[in-house]
Amino acid sequence: MELNEYMYMGGEVCRLFLRPRGPDSGFQFYNVGGQRRCYFDTSATAHAVDEPFYIVSAYPPGTQLVPSGLPVFTVNYSNDDDGWRRGGRDSRLMFTVPADGDYLIRVSDVRGLTGDRFAYRLIVRRPQPDFSISLGGDNPTVPRGSGRTLTFTADRRDDFDGAIEVSVSGLPAGLSVASPVVIEAGHRDAESVIYAAADAEPPTAEALENIKITARATIGGSEVVKPVDGLKKIALADPPTFRVWLEPAEVTIAPGKTVTAKIRIERNGHDGRVRFDVRNLPHGVIVDNIGLNGVLIRENETEREIFFAARDWVPETKRLVHAVSIEAGSEASPPITLHVRQPTTVAQAE
Repeated sequence: MELNEYMYMGGEVCRLFLRPRGPDSGFQFYNVGGQRRCYFDTSATAHAVDEPFYIVSAYPPGTQLVPSGLPVFTVNYSNDDDGWRRGGRDSRLMFTVPADGDYLIRVSDVRGLTGDRFAYRLIVRRPQPDFSISLGGDNPTVPRGSGRTLTFTADRRDDFDGAIEVSVSGLPAGLSVASPVVIEAGHRDAESVIYAAADAEPPTAEALENIKITARATIGGSEVVKPVDGLKKIALADPPTFRVWLEPAEVTIAPGKTVTAKIRIERNGHDGRVRFDVRNLPHGVIVDNIGLNGVLIRENETEREIFFAARDWVPETKRLVHAVSIEAGSEASPPITLHVRQPTTVAQAE
């Protein structure tokens, strides 16, 4: 089982998103709002214990498959739900017309019931791929000398699955946001950090008006630029009871390899243990060997070694990543730059 592979489960097709990160974790699927996303217009359903699941590959209609002894599943152009989980009780079906001709659409009750009061509304239209971006963590209260996470979530429409870049500019003095933030192709969200300097002053209303958040993507060969609402209010708070850093400032990893880094904290009254998560990693890169307690800095300690592990198919990329405390205020570190480079590129850089 590998990330991005499709899994067939009794008529439902899902996709593997995250590998196990320790002895007490398992695979996770691509999801929408915590519910698994279904592909090829299949619908989510309940599954029995010990029901067989299959890793599958998709082939277009009419493909002559070589007999291998493995099962072949036909996914028909039928649907009783929206695979993105946004249609409520409505269905949504994407149909690619194979040739000119006349086609019939049948709408029926999933239970096979009929009657004069069984009324439906059917809309048939061409796809209009599009997107919008919403900001989570808006109107933050940021402790001086620390950070808070910002989450940019894409509402993708009509199967637009391309990458989206979000940039933030015009911040008041003393405040910074790690930018640009890239929502990877096929993904729904990405994170950044808004960070306040230790001597930052509360921003004025006029200064906040200058903040500009812009999202860019390429749809149908053309660049689409959209404004993103948010950060109309930013408050500052006293310094936190500890501050956190990821080190070093830049980390380079080759596909298929593991490298080390360090989480370090500066305690300012908090002597207990602190658990952390490292976020905004490129798809296919994880913090490995987290054990039963996750990434944990124990009582009275100030640092912890962590291990970045990349799958061998991860493409070359550059990503801003940060650490966030799970408890004790959700303190976020300044971002560091994670480079994924092929071994030959790493050797040349050295």
